Order: sequence, then C-alpha cells, then structure tokens
Amino acid sequence: MAEYLRRRELYSAERADHRRRSCVVAGGIAAAVVLVVVVLCVLAGLPTGVAAQLGVVAALVVGVVATVRFLRTPPEIEAWRQDAEAERSTARALDRLVRAGYTVLHDRALADSASNIDHLVIGPSGAWVIETDAHEGPVRQNAAGVWAGKVPLRAMLGLVAWMGEEATAQLLGELPAGWQLEVQPVVGFARAEVPAGLALIDGVLLLPAAGVADYVLSAGVVLRPIDVAMLVDVAERAFPAYEVTSPPRSWPARSRLRGLLRR
Repeated sequence: MAEYLRRRELYSAERADHRRRSCVVAGGIAAAVVLVVVVLCVLAGLPTGVAAQLGVVAALVVGVVATVRFLRTPPEIEAWRQDAEAERSTARALDRLVRAGYTVLHDRALADSASNIDHLVIGPSGAWVIETDAHEGPVRQNAAGVWAGKVPLRAMLGLVAWMGEEATAQLLGELPAGWQLEVQPVVGFARAEVPAGLALIDGVLLLPAAGVADYVLSAGVVLRPIDVAMLVDVAERAFPAYEVTSPPRSWPARSRLRGLLRR
C-alpha cells in the first residue's frame, strides 16, 4: 500500500511539472486548428459567422481532448492501484491472527533498501515475511521459469527470498546471542490459482492470499510467549513503518517516475 502511495505521489508530481507546458502546447494546437478551420471555411465560401462558430467548436474539441489526455490515469498507476487493493485484502485476512496471539506489522521499511515488507507476521509459529501478488492466471513452473498466467515470477520470487534473508539477518543482529531464527518468505496470490493450494519454490512459500493465515496457524509452535514478545519488540525497532513523503523538489519528478517504471 505504501509503495502505491509513493508512486502515486511521484506521478502527481510529474503531472504538476508538465502542467504549464501542456497548457501551452494545447493552446498552440487549438490556435492552429482554429486557423485551419477558418481558412477552409473562407475558401469554401461560408459566412464569417459560421466560420467563427466552427472555429470555437474546434478549439473546444482540442481543449477537451487535451484535458482528458492530461488527467487520464496511465496503465501503470492503475496496475499499482490494483496491487494496493490486493495488499489491503491480504492485510484484512491476516489481521485475524491477532486474536491467536500474533503481531502483524504492515508496510515496514528495510534498512538500506527502497523495498518495503508488505506484511511481517510474528507469533508462536515463528516470523513470516508476506508479500502480495495481484497477477491473474494459474501459477505454474516449467523449464522457462515460474509464471502467474503469462507473467514471469522469477525476479519477484528472488526479491521476496532476499527479503526473508535480510529480515532474518537484521533480527538476529538485534537479538541476544544464541537465538535461532529463520524468517519464512511467503507470496500470497490474491487472484492467481496456486496448484494444490500451496507450493515451495526456491525457499519461498506460494499460497492463496486468503489461506496464508490458516497456514501460519497450522505451522506449529516454535516460540514461547516471552520469545514472541522479545521478537516483536526488536522487529518494531528494526523495521519502522514505511513512510510516504512528498517528492523532493531538487529531483525532477519525471526522472524519479522513470526510475520506478524500470524497477
């Protein structure tokens, strides 16, 4: 969710950067279209009043088209919005774990990384890094890789596996000596169908988003209540809430947005 808000802020900043230039370009195009319409009307022998009316209509059409193009939401932003909706759905499904003695931390920042953890779950069955995927289609694996429908997942699974390793390292670095912990990375699919209900690929657990909470509850007890409390305290300090701030003026928004689109 936080990532979607950050990217939407960048897109809004980019649109603000281009507002004046867009108005100038639209005005120039409207003037050129009006001139062409008037000249054609004169050559066709139409009355001056009719030529003026047609010129005004042409200018209005250009203005409407320019406004719609300027204000429309690009496909990338819409895709990010759908991802955010899927993440909120997963968050609601995970929140019921609180009644079973778990702590669920949403949108947490990783140190020295632009990535954020969608959900960090800590409780009797251990620690879990959970990312939400909103792609559609069946999840399948073949010689070419792992796919959700026609979308390759290998890069995303590698990122989630790294998040699990990084979370493990950061937590163990803050915990007393002697602690043994391995944070389990999970991808919860909000729309895609997972074969047999679950899969384990390269150490990453693949589950339907709606079934993640049940799996966490059924995983067994590995931490005592005192261990859970200590781990939650460390996690809240090690992984602060992911902050969404307005883009700095010193960096052109267009460059920032292009950088995001290449991620």
